[in-house]
Amino acid sequence: MAAQVTILLHPGAEDVAEQHGLAPRLSRLEGITVGLVDNHKRNADVYLEELARLFKEQYGVSRVVTYRKASQSMPTPSEALDKLAAECDAIIHAVAD
Repeated sequence: MAAQVTILLHPGAEDVAEQHGLAPRLSRLEGITVGLVDNHKRNADVYLEELARLFKEQYGVSRVVTYRKASQSMPTPSEALDKLAAECDAIIHAVAD
């Protein structure tokens, strides 16, 4: 008779939350590139499309880069965040339902 194996998974993303300070404020929005992270929740894409339009039309943002996560339950991959950080002046992570 073969031994039975039980796998136990910890559902928490992390045991101790990392502490972060606030990012410095931008002096202006005109002419900058904004990154938007769509967390894949219902209506997040609708919200971000409208936000991108407002940023461009009312605040002079020159470019908006959007990244859509594969799943709302998974963290944004560090490679995606690194890419956004390299090409954007500001990044917004959106939640919607």
